[in-house]
Amino acid sequence: MDYSAFRDGERVGWSKRAELYGDATARATLQTIPKLLDHARLFPGAKVLDAGCGPGFVAANAKLLGAVAEGIDFSEGMVEQAKNQFPDINFSVADVENLPAQDETFDAVLSNIVLFHVTDPEKAMSEARRVLKPNGRFVFSQWLGPDRSECYRLLFDVLGRHADMSRADPAPNAYILSDEVNVFEMMKRVGFTDIKSEIVENILHAPGPSFFKFFMKFGVRVPLILERQEQDVQNTIQKEIDELTAPYLSDGVFKLPMPSVVFSGRAV
Repeated sequence: MDYSAFRDGERVGWSKRAELYGDATARATLQTIPKLLDHARLFPGAKVLDAGCGPGFVAANAKLLGAVAEGIDFSEGMVEQAKNQFPDINFSVADVENLPAQDETFDAVLSNIVLFHVTDPEKAMSEARRVLKPNGRFVFSQWLGPDRSECYRLLFDVLGRHADMSRADPAPNAYILSDEVNVFEMMKRVGFTDIKSEIVENILHAPGPSFFKFFMKFGVRVPLILERQEQDVQNTIQKEIDELTAPYLSDGVFKLPMPSVVFSGRAV
């Protein structure tokens, strides 16, 4: 299956959202970073790659723990944002499925809600394994799917009833990495051992008054689907999502459960 159109849409979409990330997507993804770092078992001087760095928050936190961190992202806008926010860390444009590093370079490769956006997550895992030193650790996180996430269950229930999903570009299964059994098998195949997973109970704090309008800034996948729909369908979806999320609104802020899962493994 050719996922190139999906990939291009993701790259362009995240570049456009780079300046918004801190007050949109980061409202949920930052909550996963402490557990990501806990699994990484960093030490002073550890060489760390933030693979799919976005605006650089994982690399910055790793540096605070004494690591020598750098970051890469396929989105030029995100890399520019990371450089602006953390000028003392090296960030560059590159692909997590084709890392620009020699074998056995890093003590840890960290990816926070990143493999969700790639076309071949097992290839990204294999690349992380390649650039890790022996006993180095790969740690990544992923949103749980609609079967275990209140936020995504609500969103995709509405989309499933109203949107013509065939209008979206072909894309890989967004939630294949939400299944622990699948991920453990993938990680074993590419050469990881000591594989673990842990749920993080993220709560998305989204400013009102419209949850729909906020979520159109939060990610890329859902907007890519919606922009292909007729205007009346978009209006219906917005109305239903805002009605269904209304009970989660308190003091001007929506609070929706949006859990993630952290996976870690050690390079053999």
